[in-house]
Amino acid sequence: MNHFDRLERMASRTVDWLNAEEFTIIPMRKAINGRPDRDPTRPIIDGKGVFEFVSVESGLQLGVRKSYREANDLRALQVGRSPILSVDRRIFNDLAGDPIENAIVRQGDFVSFPKAENLPDFDVVSAQPDGHSRIVIKLVSLGKSFIEGA
Repeated sequence: MNHFDRLERMASRTVDWLNAEEFTIIPMRKAINGRPDRDPTRPIIDGKGVFEFVSVESGLQLGVRKSYREANDLRALQVGRSPILSVDRRIFNDLAGDPIENAIVRQGDFVSFPKAENLPDFDVVSAQPDGHSRIVIKLVSLGKSFIEGA
């Protein structure tokens, strides 16, 4: 392990210690009728990660040309917020440091923040590694709440 990897892991642990919120990822699978149901083949993952709302501006081509040789205008007509959860890859390992079998995050999984009452429940849109020791999970709030066993 080189020095950069060691320092990056130390920084990741410090970020989690200062800014992390507890979360629970409940793995879901789609049924034939399209309704999600708990996936029994994958474990429920409890951990801590950095949750944030990132400001997102989408530029739209208006097609307004002021004169003959000008290009289309790109303006940010809409500004939204994109919820993101950044977690350390260590939460997908057991106590010995070995990867937990089938402990992966997939699109459609359910994410809740049990100690943050002001946050709604989210569904996973995508989960991508950031190139270092963290995984960035993009979320979407559908305004629904999954209650296991209901």
